[in-house]
Order: sequence, then structure tokens, then C-alpha cells
Amino acid sequence: MTLTSCVFDMDGLLLESESLWRQAETEMSDELGLGFTHEDFERTMGMRMRDVAQMWFQWKPWDGATPAEVADRVVARVIELVAAADPLPGVVATLDAAAERGLRIALCSSSDDVLIDAAVAALGLAERFQVIHSAEHDEFGKPHPAPYLTTAAKLGVDPSTCVAFEDSVNGCLSAKAAGMKVIAVPDAASRGTQRFGFADVVLESLEQFDVGVLDELTSATPVPSMSRPRFHLAFGVTDLGAARQFYGDVLGCTEGRSADTWVDFNLWGHQIVAHLDPAMADATVSTNDVDGHAVPANHFGLLLHRTAWHDLVGRLKAAGTTFLIEPNVRFEGLPGEQHTCFVLDPAGNALEFKAFTDDRAVFAK
Repeated sequence: MTLTSCVFDMDGLLLESESLWRQAETEMSDELGLGFTHEDFERTMGMRMRDVAQMWFQWKPWDGATPAEVADRVVARVIELVAAADPLPGVVATLDAAAERGLRIALCSSSDDVLIDAAVAALGLAERFQVIHSAEHDEFGKPHPAPYLTTAAKLGVDPSTCVAFEDSVNGCLSAKAAGMKVIAVPDAASRGTQRFGFADVVLESLEQFDVGVLDELTSATPVPSMSRPRFHLAFGVTDLGAARQFYGDVLGCTEGRSADTWVDFNLWGHQIVAHLDPAMADATVSTNDVDGHAVPANHFGLLLHRTAWHDLVGRLKAAGTTFLIEPNVRFEGLPGEQHTCFVLDPAGNALEFKAFTDDRAVFAK
């Protein structure tokens, strides 16, 4: 890949406008008596407002203003709110880094021209972009690839030579479908989710952007996700052979580097290391009560998909593994409902494997 251009989304990436959109959309929803929720607005994040208004009308038809008129009123309200906006942290430095690399810089937004003009003027960024494109003029908006394909055409470059910066799933899908590399910068509420797993890089903020990432993308070097990093855990065992049998044969972990006193294992992409620790033979296990079960205070494990959880439980049973806590449903009918089980490895380490009924409820109270 030869990198020629960086293409930036606008809302939620260059400026914190999602709250402004939520305010304007909520005001319009209330005015029309639609009663839409945050989850409803989340479903349409990154889409053109005229497409959003059409979806609203399909969900809950109303009398009076047309969807197009409703879209225009929401956009006008956002323009009022955006006048006092500032660039988000890291935006200016990222634009500077791209310019210093001699890359062409474009903006590709689902917002209408009138809002884009108001926003880039308020941010003082109007002169930064060689091309500014609004999906308002495309037959299809994001997540369709049309907006990014059009932007690449205006730049006069092949889409495969572009890196897109996006904050929404719909925007990332659009850029990816156009054949671009994608750097995702999700908002705080979406960080740590797997919805952005198809992006090439996931950052928590543009402040984390390192121009070296562009070199890694052009050379097809995998870049660790900064939004959902892999964990590293070292733990003691009393017998490396028994550890290899349990973690390798039963759990299915591939083995990495090793020495006479330790072994690396790949636990679903996470790095765990079993270290010989003879003192473990005399260790005691402390427990705490969790939903009526005596849960070991020290344990580790994974959050799996329900199907993967059931498959793993089957393998553990078939191998005659000792269950410290048998497979069960915890917090049934409550936020955070989950299938869970605890097992002991041959050295007495406690592992918990769980699968949430609703993965969005992992941290629910």
C-alpha cells in the first residue's frame, strides 16, 4: 500500500458534536411526540440527517412537517449549537502530522454543506482540507461506501491509498467498504466494545495518534487496539507438564515461548504465563460470597459468547476437570445476568469463564 491521503469524518471526531446532535434530535423528537431514546439515536449515529428523519417516520409516522423539513430543522438547531465548538484534543496535531508527511487531507461528513461550513469555520480548520465532501450529495449515505468513494475521486486517488478517521460504526463501515484503511476513535460510551473490531486501528482519542501508525498500516503490520488491549497475566503452577495439558489440550491455548521454569500460552489472544512456584503447595484459598457462591478472591478468566461458553464447558466436563463452582446462571433476571463456572487448574489456580445474556450489561449496575 502506498499512502496518499487521510480522510476525516467531522461529527464526533473533529469536534464534540454528538451531544449537540442528541440535544437537537431530542428536542425535535419531543416536539413531534415521538419519545425516542438514546438507544434509538445511537442506531442512526453517523448517518445523514435526512436518512435519519426518514427512518424516524418509518418507525413512528407523524402529522405535519415532512421528514425533509424535520431534518432541516434539526440541522439548523445544530448549527446554532456548534458556533462555540472547539477542536477535540489531538485533532490539530493529527492534521499537522498528516500535512508534514505530504499527505492530501480531506473531510467526508454525513452532515449537510451548511453545517460543515459552519463547523470548520468555528474550529478554524477550513484551510486544512484540500477536499470537503458532504454525503448530502450522494445517492446513498454512510454506511454505504458512496461518500468515501466520492471523496477519493475528488482527491484524484485510489481509495485503497487512503486512511479514514472515524468515530462511528456506520462511518467505519462506509470507509472500509470503500477499500480504505480505518482508524476508529469511538466516543467514550463505545470504547472497549467489539463493534469496532473490523477497524485497522482503534484509539481512545486522537491524542493517542502516532504518525508511526501510518507506516504500520502501509506495511500491513498489525497494530494493537488501544481501545481494548490484550491483558498479560503471570501466575504460579506446581507442574509445567500438567499446565501444558490443561491450558493446551483442554482449553485449547497455543503455546508460545518457554523455558525450564515458565511457559507462554495464548488465551484467546491474551498472553498468560505459567511460572513454576513450589510454594503454591502450601497456599490457602480465600473466598468471598457472590450471589450465594463462595468465589475465590484470586481468579482470572474470560467473557465469552454464549455458544463458545457452552462449548468450553463441554470440553471441561469431557476432560474430567474439577469444577469449583458448577456451571450456573448468576444474577438471573437482573442486570448483568450471566452464565458462569469456576474451574481449578492442576496447580489449584481458579479460573472463571462467563457469558453475559446481554454483552452490553457487562458493567451494568
